[in-house]
Amino acid sequence: MNGARRGTAGAAGLLAAALGAWLAAVAPGAARAQAPAEEPPLNIAADRVSGGRTAQGDIVDLEGNLRVTRGRAVLTAETGRYLRSQGMLFLDGRVRMVDSTLTVTCDRARYSELLDVLELEGNVVVTDRDATLRAPRGRYDRAAGIAELEGGFEGRDRRQRLTGDRGVYVRDSSIVRARGHCRGVDEENRLELEAEAIDYDRRSAEARAWGAPLLRSRDERDRVTVLRARRLHLNTETRVAEALDSVTVERDSLRGRADYALFDDRAQRGWLLGSPRLWDDQTVMSGDTVEVISEGRAPRRLEVRGRATMDYRGAREANAGESSLLTGSRAEIWFTKDEIDSLVAVGDARNVYVGPRRAGRTQERNEAQGDSITVFFRDRKIDRARVDGSARGEYRLAVAEDDTAAVRREVVAYEGARITYVVPKSRIVLDRGATLRYQALELKARRVEYDVEAQTLVAEGRPELVEKGDRVEGQLMTYDMSTRVGTIYQAATAYERGLYHGERIRKVSESELDVLGGSYSTCDLEAPHYHFSARWMKIYLKDKLVAKPVVFYVRNVPLLALPFWVFPIKPGRHSGFLFPQFEFGLNNRSGQFLRNAGYYWAPNDYFDVTLSGDYYRAEPSWVLRAEGLYKLLYRLDGNVRGSFARNERTQSEDWDFVASHQQELTPRTRLTANANFVSSRDYGTSDLFGRPISQRVNRFLRSSMAFSHSAEWASLSAYVDRSQDLDADRFIADPDGTGPLQGPPPGTVASQYSTFANLPNVSIAFPTRTLGSLPLLRGTRLEKALATTYLGLGSRFAATREKRAYVAGRAYFTDVFGQPDSTTVLGERVSERWGFSNTLSASDQRRAFGWLNLGPQFDANAVVFDFDALGRRVVPAATWSARANASTSLYGTFRPPLPRIVGLRHIVTPRVSYGYSPEFRGLTYRDSTGALRQRFVPFGGIGVSGFEQSFMSFAIEQRLQVKVRDGDRVRRLDNLVSLTTSGTYDFLWRERGAKRGLSQLAWNLFLQPTGLLSASAGWTTDFTEGPPLRSLGFNLGMSLAGRPAAGPSGAPHGTGGVAPELPLEQRAPGQEAETFREEWSLNASYSYAGGYRFGARDWTTTQTLNAIARWQFSPKWGLEYTTTADLIRKRFQTQSFGLSRDIHCWTVSFSRTFVQGGEAEYYFRLGVKDLREVYYERGTRTGSLGGIQ
Repeated sequence: MNGARRGTAGAAGLLAAALGAWLAAVAPGAARAQAPAEEPPLNIAADRVSGGRTAQGDIVDLEGNLRVTRGRAVLTAETGRYLRSQGMLFLDGRVRMVDSTLTVTCDRARYSELLDVLELEGNVVVTDRDATLRAPRGRYDRAAGIAELEGGFEGRDRRQRLTGDRGVYVRDSSIVRARGHCRGVDEENRLELEAEAIDYDRRSAEARAWGAPLLRSRDERDRVTVLRARRLHLNTETRVAEALDSVTVERDSLRGRADYALFDDRAQRGWLLGSPRLWDDQTVMSGDTVEVISEGRAPRRLEVRGRATMDYRGAREANAGESSLLTGSRAEIWFTKDEIDSLVAVGDARNVYVGPRRAGRTQERNEAQGDSITVFFRDRKIDRARVDGSARGEYRLAVAEDDTAAVRREVVAYEGARITYVVPKSRIVLDRGATLRYQALELKARRVEYDVEAQTLVAEGRPELVEKGDRVEGQLMTYDMSTRVGTIYQAATAYERGLYHGERIRKVSESELDVLGGSYSTCDLEAPHYHFSARWMKIYLKDKLVAKPVVFYVRNVPLLALPFWVFPIKPGRHSGFLFPQFEFGLNNRSGQFLRNAGYYWAPNDYFDVTLSGDYYRAEPSWVLRAEGLYKLLYRLDGNVRGSFARNERTQSEDWDFVASHQQELTPRTRLTANANFVSSRDYGTSDLFGRPISQRVNRFLRSSMAFSHSAEWASLSAYVDRSQDLDADRFIADPDGTGPLQGPPPGTVASQYSTFANLPNVSIAFPTRTLGSLPLLRGTRLEKALATTYLGLGSRFAATREKRAYVAGRAYFTDVFGQPDSTTVLGERVSERWGFSNTLSASDQRRAFGWLNLGPQFDANAVVFDFDALGRRVVPAATWSARANASTSLYGTFRPPLPRIVGLRHIVTPRVSYGYSPEFRGLTYRDSTGALRQRFVPFGGIGVSGFEQSFMSFAIEQRLQVKVRDGDRVRRLDNLVSLTTSGTYDFLWRERGAKRGLSQLAWNLFLQPTGLLSASAGWTTDFTEGPPLRSLGFNLGMSLAGRPAAGPSGAPHGTGGVAPELPLEQRAPGQEAETFREEWSLNASYSYAGGYRFGARDWTTTQTLNAIARWQFSPKWGLEYTTTADLIRKRFQTQSFGLSRDIHCWTVSFSRTFVQGGEAEYYFRLGVKDLREVYYERGTRTGSLGGIQ
């Protein structure tokens, strides 16, 4: 039996070998399909082999332990059937194939010998090392080593599972490809991957998914985080996930999106890039980059980098309307149990918080910024916020919705090193140097706590409160912002020049302070020179201080006690009586006087009136004054001033009136007016009524009214004016009236007019335009050629009226000695003229050869005069003239061998111009003597000439510039020396009967060195006759100063510059010993003028010396002296001495002045610097009995 089996088995083996050889021989198609490296033939063995022929061809049936080998692949089954013509092998029953490391099992299979492909059906299992893939059916390409599974496959690799509608496994690369409803599960790492397609590389543990991929990760509490993108990459070994394009993240209510994301599960970190954005039902976060740090896959911290923004919006009923917008260059969000714990923004951090809505009220709003901002949450609501580093903000209080004024007004600005907002308690805490501003109130302290609901604040650490310019300091302060009532303990404040101290200062209203145990002084020393002390004080701000009882101390010595006292502290302009000034018999002219008694009335901010008067006992005389000022910003302003005086000794009355007005009618239209009138010449020069010297020496009065309008196409102006010379007829009047001296003969006319008036003067000027810009020439070749040629056009009408005094005759009388005598009688001539002028000008500016400046010019003038010298009325005339200018600049540089001189530059600028106008015979006539005269006499800027003119003017300007080395620095001295020579030449001098054509040469020299000296000179020369030098004038100036040595402030010292004023500034105790150094200054100038005047043969000169000397010989003492001297007459014209003393809060000054004629003045004053009511003064300039007013 056993032998039979062995024989059968052996026969089967031989049969199988023969069958294999036969199949190889009869399969020509297969042979042709083989590659050059032919696949090995099939080796088929079975327990039983039988064969036959059917319609399909030859068939071999194989039963029992079927085994097929091909190369290293082994295929086994229970039964099989081989179809020779098709090269197909059909297998049934526990089909198994082993190909290298891969094993495939199934219920049945078909193997294509030609394709080397195994079709699998029924419980298909593919195993490769630790991986197992299952499916109902499949296909295995043995040559490619690829297994394809269909009908819903499942793959496992250790604790990882992958399923899908179909799958592909590549044996050589160990890659699994799943398609259709794919789902991968990493049970060890609690990861789930879903997609339409997943590729998994078993070697690198890398999975790539696309087709709506989704990755779920679960934390220890089984809470799920979902990641979506267009493509997902997941490494199950390194636990790194990468999401590309349209990335979204979900975890409970938290959502996120980005263009790219990377998550490292092992490091518990993740990154969102490309416009990342995270949000939940209340908060939105965004930035350039978002990093997620987690613990146990639960978010612990989010870090937003680059333009970080966190926008919180209250979504629940309890916080509806509440919002917080937090921005910064970087931000962090901290989580506790998946709830936001806090937000932190750093780098120019800003936060805008809006409170919850309340019925009938606006939402409170707070804007803050600093180096960093931290927001803390509790129960998913904002609990508090903290701003650190240069913190500042603005808080808008909640007010009634319909109160628009309160919306603008109720704003609190604040700043400090740290600011904390306690939202549930509605409190703002400013710490480490806090500043808070509310309307006109400003508070500074080390720490300030502001209760928003109660509108109260508490300040600690030397609080300082400033309201409307008034300052209060103390140790502790409480303040109610709604009632504006506050209390400061151990307080000190300064109001309107006064320093107040008190055990307690309480502000009871906008304008009232209560002080308990207070003192008042204007001396700011810790131990003041003087003070007023009172148990109780009431301060009415900007009005008065009421104190009781009052004790006046100098140092700590009581000098005066009063049951009560009222101190006026009203500042600025306000209505009230003017306190008069007294003097007793110390003035050379007026003696005793009462001056400036009156009343000041200021009804509003735009208008005020001052009424005052003087009384002088010596004459006796009195004067009344009135002055009014008005001003409306950007519209109009002006003033009116007048006085009326009566001298009882001479029984004379005088008055004057001065006014000015400016008004802007429209932005392009303006109106101005001035008036200046006086009753007599002597009233203006009188020194009796305390008039300033500037008014006493002014002998010209001018009144005018002007209107101007500037339009796009033209500028229009019109004015009328009246000028009066108070001394015009003084030189032709009888010098001593009825005295023995005689005046000029009859017919003598004053050299100056008495009054001159323009009635009116109207002009219009059109804008200057280039010829090239005319529409006719645009786009032509002439447009550029005439781009520098300018046209100007203007018209003017003038009417004038002039009065001039003349000697009309003499009045004869008999003098006291019975001798006949006479005095001059003056008359007045009146001249009235009018005329109309039109001017047209054309000019050009060009540069030739790159160095020569050329400027031709043409002018035409057409006028109409009221009459001419021939007696004709309304006479027209026209003229034209031409001019050509040329100039250039020449430069020369050289370096002389002089110390500190780096270089010199010599600049020579020659200029020459030629002017010509032809003769207009119709504009001239010959008088009875045969002399040629002008028909038209010019006036008011209107005139024409009929004479031919041909002249040249020339000038040469020379300038010397120097560069000087001063240590390591090089300074340039522009125009150290400048010399200008100018003159004219008349080409028609022979026709005019002149002696020569060349005029006198004018020379001007300026020397401007830095430092001590300055000089200028001017002279004229004529080399044709007489002495060449015809006139000479020069000025020499010197300035010397000794300045303090550099002290702590680093002030320089040395000489040069303008001398400083006498110092009266306040210094800290002990500062003088460290910084003071004696300082002095001396400024002196010498002026000389001389020449041959009015054809005289003798040289006449004037010489004047001016000097100002100042000497600060101690920190508190200063001396000043000024003088003006006439060196020709050898006498002083004015001298003044001044002495000053600074005693901290006191000032003392004394001055004495002498003027030509012997008038003397002195002034002495001792007073408190900041309390003008406490003083003593004497003098001729002003004075009073002094005292406490």
